Amino acid sequence: MLQKVLVSISTAVCQDGVNISNKEQQSHPETRATRLVQDTTRFLLVSVNKKARDSTLRQTLARWIYEGIEHNGTVYRFLGYTESQVKAGKLMFFHEGEGWTVERMLESFGDLPGVYLKSGYGKYAARLGLSFSSTVQSLDIPLECAIEIPDLTAPDGSLHSDGCGMIRDSFAAQLCARHNLPPDTTVFQVRRGGIKGLLVRYPDNEFDVRCRTHSRTRGGHYMIAYRPSMFKYAGGPTCLELNNHNSPSASARLNVQFMALLLTLGVPFAIFQRLVLDQLDLIGSILTDREKALQYVKGELDAAAEDDFAQGLYAMLLARQELSEPYVRHKLQTFQRKQYITLRNKMSLRIPDAAYLFGVVDEAGVLAPNEVHVNLPNRSGVLVRDVIVGRNPSYHPGDFRKLRAVDHPSLRHHRNCIVFSSNAAHSIPDTIAGGDLDGDMYFVCWDPCLIPPREAPPFSRAQSATAAAQAGTAPASATRQLSNMPKAAIDTFMQLKFSRLLGMMAKEWTRQVELTPDLARSAYCQELVPLIESALDLMKSGEDFARLEKRFKQLQSRHAGHNLDDFKSPIQRLRDLIPEGEGEKLQNLSGRHDLSLILRDEDPTRWNRHLSEAVNVLPRFNKELSKAINLDSDYGQLRSICGIKPRTYTSHFPAESYASSADRDSKNRRADMVKQSYQSLYFGGGSKEQQCEQRMRASAWYYYGYTQDKPAFAWLGERYLNEIKACERTIPSS
Repeated sequence: MLQKVLVSISTAVCQDGVNISNKEQQSHPETRATRLVQDTTRFLLVSVNKKARDSTLRQTLARWIYEGIEHNGTVYRFLGYTESQVKAGKLMFFHEGEGWTVERMLESFGDLPGVYLKSGYGKYAARLGLSFSSTVQSLDIPLECAIEIPDLTAPDGSLHSDGCGMIRDSFAAQLCARHNLPPDTTVFQVRRGGIKGLLVRYPDNEFDVRCRTHSRTRGGHYMIAYRPSMFKYAGGPTCLELNNHNSPSASARLNVQFMALLLTLGVPFAIFQRLVLDQLDLIGSILTDREKALQYVKGELDAAAEDDFAQGLYAMLLARQELSEPYVRHKLQTFQRKQYITLRNKMSLRIPDAAYLFGVVDEAGVLAPNEVHVNLPNRSGVLVRDVIVGRNPSYHPGDFRKLRAVDHPSLRHHRNCIVFSSNAAHSIPDTIAGGDLDGDMYFVCWDPCLIPPREAPPFSRAQSATAAAQAGTAPASATRQLSNMPKAAIDTFMQLKFSRLLGMMAKEWTRQVELTPDLARSAYCQELVPLIESALDLMKSGEDFARLEKRFKQLQSRHAGHNLDDFKSPIQRLRDLIPEGEGEKLQNLSGRHDLSLILRDEDPTRWNRHLSEAVNVLPRFNKELSKAINLDSDYGQLRSICGIKPRTYTSHFPAESYASSADRDSKNRRADMVKQSYQSLYFGGGSKEQQCEQRMRASAWYYYGYTQDKPAFAWLGERYLNEIKACERTIPSS
């Protein structure tokens, strides 16, 4: 996994639509932009209140964009916003100085003004996101070492290779060595100046042959080959930046949309009922079966590597802490309830014979139109069977494609990805919910029970913007001038903030799909699909927001009241199977500690010294923790007012950030910081002698914390308590 660096940036909220407050520093993944300046807190990210009056907010935005923001004597100038930021209601500002101005920074990113002049501010914001996505800086690729090769085009003009290029095997090996990636990594999601997409690894001789076809030179000096569909704008840094890479895949999951589409296509209800019951059995065994608990928690970590709560629980289970130990049991119950809630709300069903994979193109052209190649060395090897392929988000039954996975020796170097044919009459990825190959992950399932008995025709989509541009059929741009960019920034933000139109449409589809036996075949759901897809691409397409909103409201009005009141959807019948989960208060702990964690007999004098220390430290810790919890509660309410959702990791650092709490929700940040500060002070490691001392302290504090009913204090030395337990299991009996 790429080791992405965290940096501090400044954040603030605008609650009343006029003033900013609650300025603080938060950790965010490093980006191209943050690597330019030494002090990254010069970036200011402002979150606006979702409920602020539009008229008030528009006036405030005009003042901010033209004049900047002054806060506590520091002036910040408007820098812009990315596609993900506008969806979260956020804007970026920058404190100029030390040779860096807003103009100089934007110029360093490449020809972004050209994007605005050609396509408008929405596309400009999307391309600005290339410099604010979470990346790891890698090796430089001079201009003469990168070659542009043509896209592979279907007979109807759609692009088989949309977003997909090549990388020389020997250069890929350098990247793997530099970033400590598995040596067999074959797909790299990259940024380089205005280029974005996937680079797929090819043996040097094959890479040279393909480059030589499009170059007058011998081609041996090229490191990468990119395509016009990957080229978003000219200029920018020539250093390669890694955003992601392929790796052995975990089991994939279904969601409500996928389930509704598969039910629509004829997969029997009994199949999903069995899947739900199997998952409930596994979740139910978490409290009593260590191996099943380890299996399930590891599956969560495979799906969301930044889940600190699951990481901590997994470490406890590996150390073989007793499942009946009060704090461990409490964590297991918390985890279990979370799984029930997630399953009920999202129908997030684990499918063992399925994976999410990067899609790449068959450069050699050996696959037939309905064939794919899938090689999963750590799981089932090369698949030779029927598969279904989907992509999130999907709303049309035709977004699922039934394809034939085949084995071609010439394609076996492609590992942990799905190779699509370049011989189809129309781009196969495009028929899968409008997908492409610039980093989209495809749901690939080979469970025969989930392969539908019938298929629906693919949804007929307009030609993609990339294909239209290459074909010369892209709509002509309106007359734009750079002097109008500030006004365009205001208009675009006001129209698209919080993605409310897309959210309303998607919510309406999800609601309607459960109201009739026709599911996703219902006329209303089918008519919603083109509107949802237009809303998904609204930022880049520049389509008229008001017109699209009007069409949606007219459609809602036309179908109002056309529901079957006595119909219970199959998805709701599955939800009804899911329990709430157990919950016990973590109290009355005195005398319930695990005796194997008490090291008093090992060194009574030292252990009692740390016990006395705990008596003095606990009141201070409780006071600081209580204050932090109160502050977090107040701040959580403020974030709720501002429409800021719980944090999850995202590629664009300013939209959301890491959080360290059990559920990664911002409401626990200060409380976590208090606990982390005490852990750093008293359990921070060091010399062998210091670690021995901290180990004894962990034991004494654990004992004293339980006598006082203070589990948070008792488990501050969790790292050493796990070590003590693990060592107990490895000591041979006499």
